[in-house]
Amino acid sequence: MARRSGTAYGRLMNKLRSPAQIILTFLIGFAIPFLFYVFLDSTFDVDIAPYCYVFVVFMLVSTALVVWVECFLAIFIKNDPPEQPATPYPPASAIIAAYLPNEKDTILETIEAFLNIEYPAPLQVILAYNTPKDMPEMETILAEMGQQRPDRFLPYRVVHSRSKAENVNAAVKLVRGEFVGVFDADHCPSHDSFMRAWKWLSNGYDIVQGHCIVRNGEDNLVAKLVAVEFETIYGIGHPGSAAVHNFGFFGGSNGFWKSGLLAQIGMDAAMLTEDIDSSIRVLLAGGKIKSDPGLVSSELATTTLRQIWNQRLRWAQGWFQVSLRHFTAVMTSRNLSLWQKVGMFHLFVWREVYPWVSLQILPLLAFLAYKMDGFGSINWLDSFYLATTLFTFSCGPAQVVAAYFVSAKSIRKRTLWWWMYIVFSMMFYTEFKNVIARVAHIKEFMREKAWMVTPRLLSRRRRTSGKSGKKGVVVVVR
Repeated sequence: MARRSGTAYGRLMNKLRSPAQIILTFLIGFAIPFLFYVFLDSTFDVDIAPYCYVFVVFMLVSTALVVWVECFLAIFIKNDPPEQPATPYPPASAIIAAYLPNEKDTILETIEAFLNIEYPAPLQVILAYNTPKDMPEMETILAEMGQQRPDRFLPYRVVHSRSKAENVNAAVKLVRGEFVGVFDADHCPSHDSFMRAWKWLSNGYDIVQGHCIVRNGEDNLVAKLVAVEFETIYGIGHPGSAAVHNFGFFGGSNGFWKSGLLAQIGMDAAMLTEDIDSSIRVLLAGGKIKSDPGLVSSELATTTLRQIWNQRLRWAQGWFQVSLRHFTAVMTSRNLSLWQKVGMFHLFVWREVYPWVSLQILPLLAFLAYKMDGFGSINWLDSFYLATTLFTFSCGPAQVVAAYFVSAKSIRKRTLWWWMYIVFSMMFYTEFKNVIARVAHIKEFMREKAWMVTPRLLSRRRRTSGKSGKKGVVVVVR
């Protein structure tokens, strides 16, 4: 008889599952390769380590080279929208997807930001939320706000929804705008974001993905590090990758769609990263996605390592799901060029394999020490080893430096945060994310698909003030 997770035994197993999976990744990625090298050498006098070493170095150096290229392209390629839209600004809509119990502390701040957006045509803001229980006080406030601004704001409870994807799919049926921005419930877009987005959409693009910046970096050390990391992702990674591969992605929030396309493609609630899945389906249908680092919206960063673990684990497992689902389709698609298929191979295969390959340097060095009677016998200053190691490690700091020059002013002025991130990422964070990626593979093969909600709280500054301070809208602090 199966034991339920609600029992003491079940709770204990849940707590031990992820640590056990971490250990399993190191058994697979370190112990097994090392023992395999020793077995071949001692049993058959066959040493394949030199060939494996060349392959690992090729992977590491090639990946570092791609990062360097993305840095240069993100900095030097012009990424400004056309000065004027191809057609006049049409009615627009925004969908804010919220799991209300989690976002009750931040949602009023978000709505306030949307009500203050400048746009020369009608702008409809739909709050599509789900909640497992009635929240009379909060829902009354939302209803009153809708009554005060019926031309702008519509609160909509998606009764049977259990996910962001279902909230978006339900809300798109209510959209009146020709294009629609999709946002998480902690986002505050810049005042001109809808005008800037339309300049891209009216000139041939189907989706434009903006730049998400962190506004609560002062909360603690983790928030500071995530603030800098987001600049490397949205300032360098996304636009640089789009420039290299000739396609972008919808990142889940601060992304603008042509309304008809969003209604047609929709979001798949079965996918952990429904945003990436929908992006691939758009590209397979011949759509064009633009990455614009100048299209800015602020959000709240995770503030603990546990939150980062849960969030990035979902991202990594979701990407792996997308890779498994769509690899064959993208490789055989007639709507993707050969170069775009190379880019898809890089994202779907190379990127998934890399966290395991990067670990292989350890069993290779351990086997070399085994063959040479100790680590002290290894020539650590070998010119080839030293040069490839330095070049591989250089890409991380290079990406941070590149991001600094294109970053949002609010983050760029925090010089200490950038130095902290360089040190932290080289000492711990990069491998931490590689561990997450490896564990995500294990969880997917074990058919674990738990969605861990990322807690959302007001920034420390807003919590201490207790109100928004604009237009008399009070932010309720629980």
